[in-house]
Amino acid sequence: MIAGSGLGLGAALSLGATAISLIFAAVVYQQFVARRRSYQLVWSLALLIFGVGTFCQFVAEEHGWNEPIYRIWYYSGAMLAAAYLGQGTVYLMAPRALAHGSLAVLIALSLEGLALALTVPVDLPRALVHGAITGGGFPSYMLFFVIPLNAYGTITLVGGALWSVIRFWPDPTSRRRATGTLLIAVGGLIEALGGTANRLGIPGLLYVTEMIGVAVIFVGYLQTVARTARAPSAAPSPASTDESSRSAHPLTRGQSGV
Repeated sequence: MIAGSGLGLGAALSLGATAISLIFAAVVYQQFVARRRSYQLVWSLALLIFGVGTFCQFVAEEHGWNEPIYRIWYYSGAMLAAAYLGQGTVYLMAPRALAHGSLAVLIALSLEGLALALTVPVDLPRALVHGAITGGGFPSYMLFFVIPLNAYGTITLVGGALWSVIRFWPDPTSRRRATGTLLIAVGGLIEALGGTANRLGIPGLLYVTEMIGVAVIFVGYLQTVARTARAPSAAPSPASTDESSRSAHPLTRGQSGV
């Protein structure tokens, strides 16, 4: 075990990111319970996975890094969280057959990644760079899993948000929703920046970008919810409801009954 440093900045940032992600997950899961949409379930799972990773950081900062904590942290935060956030976007914006197919591939990769995360030797001293944790505790071939999964998640999450901004911004009545989806894209890019730097052996940004990134995504989500809550209560036609659901970003649609 490598000893932790007590409740310092790293522990505080990790605990804050954990709290935000778990609250966010609970809100999205509540929508799933009410509406039974697949993407809501996938997103709530993704946010829970993210929270597991950041909680591992908090525990390690408090009590020290050990092999089990490192393995859980790597598998949940470094390998899976971004990919499942992106998968939620695929479920909302892509044909159902494509979403099911991509989920099957993602589950297969997740199981293979789990087998590796549980069995590949960990070199904890190598994982720590100037006292900060990195993914370097595993052999470099693990990146063949991590990089594609994170690229998939970032491209689908951020791409879906930007597409929604393009669709909504020209309509003045939808500017708040467009601003919210833009914040979701920015938050996703912030998360990607910290994760990429960490995988390249530059760990100083990770805890900060995790905290800021998930907070920005949550603020963007709340922005879109506020816009919907103030919308007129008149029921739209089925055609207009379908068009709105296909153009809105996934994380913004639950409050509109989709």
